[in-house]
Amino acid sequence: MKNQYVGDVGDFGKYSMLRSFSEAGIRIGVNWYLTEDDGSNDGKYISYLEDEKMRWRCPVVFDAMKGLANKKNKSVVGVQKSGILGDALFYAEMLNAEGTPAERESQRTKWFSDSMDALKAADLIFMDPDNGLMEKGDATKLGAEKYIFPDEVEKYYNAGHNVVYYCHKGRRSIGDWQDYKSVMFNRIPTSKPAILTFHKGTQRSFIFVIHEKDFKEYRRIIDGFTDKWHRLFSEEYTNKGNAAGEAMGAAFTFTTSHGANITIENRADGQLQIKNSRKPNLTVVMTPDMVYGLLGL
Repeated sequence: MKNQYVGDVGDFGKYSMLRSFSEAGIRIGVNWYLTEDDGSNDGKYISYLEDEKMRWRCPVVFDAMKGLANKKNKSVVGVQKSGILGDALFYAEMLNAEGTPAERESQRTKWFSDSMDALKAADLIFMDPDNGLMEKGDATKLGAEKYIFPDEVEKYYNAGHNVVYYCHKGRRSIGDWQDYKSVMFNRIPTSKPAILTFHKGTQRSFIFVIHEKDFKEYRRIIDGFTDKWHRLFSEEYTNKGNAAGEAMGAAFTFTTSHGANITIENRADGQLQIKNSRKPNLTVVMTPDMVYGLLGL
């Protein structure tokens, strides 16, 4: 993240997404992965602020962005003070790459350790690098400050946080993009995936790495958000598949008088799926309330 990006259309999308979690009672922690401005035109796409149809998506964030986007010395401090993310915690220490490779590595280690202390009370930590995930994280490399590292995602996750991080497809092929999206889920096989992509301006994707115990609640928030942001945000899947449809908990199976085995399972997204051994290619998905109504209870 750079201060020059504040108020850009991408900011509007990501803060609106994060606000949906904050409004649901999830405490957000933001590690900006803040780097120096570079004098480019990045961050100057603010024409969306003249579109009242965009404001409808999230008026609170829209109005805050309108107040920050044209400021001469805009910075993430303005976002922090705006209150758009409720009681969120922030880590805004600049991530520099100075000195020898060994010195850069040492600085990065301390910088990240300090971020864990600053954000330890957060439920969901948002990692906001310039360029996404460096698959083979190496702090000794020049330019590494523009990336997050897999072990950093894993450290947040193992400390009990759910994590969401920014990345983009760039010039990757479809196959390479599919592999890239799945890096953390292959590394942390117990985690549950969710990926949201924002389509206004440059494509931006947000990869959620979620603990199983929280997945049902996070799915409910994500589904509500994408319903309102239809066509601007869409969901992508990973090599791990659509975790929303994964069975969770014990399944209940019974055999009919015709010899068919009927299995009822509770899905990760809170719905029920019903399978019939006689029709292996057909799965019926219903909400618990629909089943309740059919039973006349």
